[in-house]
Amino acid sequence: MNVYKGKITFNKEQCVLCQTCAFVCPAGAINISCVEPHKSYDFIIWHNTCTVCGNCTYFCPTGAIALSNTLAEATPQSEKYTAITANMVEYGECQKCHEPMINVPQTMLQKGFKNVSEELVSLFNLCPKCRRDHTFAKRAL
Repeated sequence: MNVYKGKITFNKEQCVLCQTCAFVCPAGAINISCVEPHKSYDFIIWHNTCTVCGNCTYFCPTGAIALSNTLAEATPQSEKYTAITANMVEYGECQKCHEPMINVPQTMLQKGFKNVSEELVSLFNLCPKCRRDHTFAKRAL
């Protein structure tokens, strides 16, 4: 008899590497480790350790982690000791200076701003230094 356990899913395009999920996970089922500083990070969810408490989904500011409620995505009990979700989260680069940076997902911009225009999106494609310089130049001129 197969008993099914819900599964935590991960969308690496939404992740900003804040590591809140790993911090709030009481079971220690989420591991984020540096592969190459300011380039890429391994993001692993150990489904055998996960208690499906939902803390990671509740506290994730971007919605990168979600709890699946469909049976097709659930992990069968027979695979509970080998099932993991593994992804590599990579830094993007500043559109102006090409320094590595974490991209701000559209969902996060929508949470913070009433109207998300193309100008706002392009502003958040700049690193914090270039964003400051751009904003200052625009106000000073």
